[in-house]
Amino acid sequence: MADVVIFGAGQLAEVAKAYFDKFSEDRVVGFTVDKGFLTQTEFKNLPVVAWEGLEERFPPGTVKLIGPLSYQRLNEFRRDRHREGRARGYDFARFIHPSAHNMAEMVGDNCFILENCTLQPFVRLGEGVIIWSNSHVGHHTTVDDFCFLSSQVGLASGVHIGTCCFIGGQVGVDNGITVGSGTYIESRAMIRRDLPPNSVVRHPFDLPKPYSSDRLKAMKFR
Repeated sequence: MADVVIFGAGQLAEVAKAYFDKFSEDRVVGFTVDKGFLTQTEFKNLPVVAWEGLEERFPPGTVKLIGPLSYQRLNEFRRDRHREGRARGYDFARFIHPSAHNMAEMVGDNCFILENCTLQPFVRLGEGVIIWSNSHVGHHTTVDDFCFLSSQVGLASGVHIGTCCFIGGQVGVDNGITVGSGTYIESRAMIRRDLPPNSVVRHPFDLPKPYSSDRLKAMKFR
């Protein structure tokens, strides 16, 4: 059992706390946000602390961190705060819903895996991977650090998803496909060919658009 601080103080943080409260032995004891977004000192009856001064209230070694859980800046926000937290001496929690069928070979820290997901044998998930409800990750598939898979995603066997990818709901990725880092795949697309890094794929096509996913990083994902 560990005390956990969630990065965020909005809807996703509220959802994460609900899951931890009901299904985890770990205990949520507070929230943290960047100082510029600190508009409240309490959320869900727990303290909200500025990220920049987190050590004053919750020193390393006394808590673990989880999040941020959004895919803001195509997951680079989560990547950056994760790396900074590590550099400041913090460890990270993980959450795997008890209904998940987990036969993965590896699930990294700061992962958040929701209900009814399937992780087949020899799956490898890096750090900071979020998988929403009812998704399937086929055997011998690797999902690299800081990816976000929405609900009802289906990854077939032997797939490789690069770092900081966003995969929308009901996306299917065929056997043996490689999706390059930083790729954005819109909901309901079907991917049948390899995608280069920073691709943007819109439903229903599997060909990337003629522009980089860097264009999407300024969008305010929550």
